[in-house]
Amino acid sequence: MWVKDWERRPMRNFPTSRYNKYKVKYFVDILWRDNKAEYAVIELPTNDIVKVFTFKEDAEEMVQSLMKVRPFGKDTLPKFLKDKV
Repeated sequence: MWVKDWERRPMRNFPTSRYNKYKVKYFVDILWRDNKAEYAVIELPTNDIVKVFTFKEDAEEMVQSLMKVRPFGKDTLPKFLKDKV
């Protein structure tokens, strides 16, 4: 019986895959404290707060810089560089 090559072998996960290139992502979220809005830069997949800003533009600027130049590559930021909220 003739079997196709892809049916015979299980698919492998190649490290040079172009999909899911970076697992670490950053975004801006709003925190409400004492009826004032503060903007937090949050890191995914850990959901840790990296830094808290009072202005949204400052938070968005930090997100853009972290997404463009990733200081630790595919790894998350270390704990000592994150805010403790």
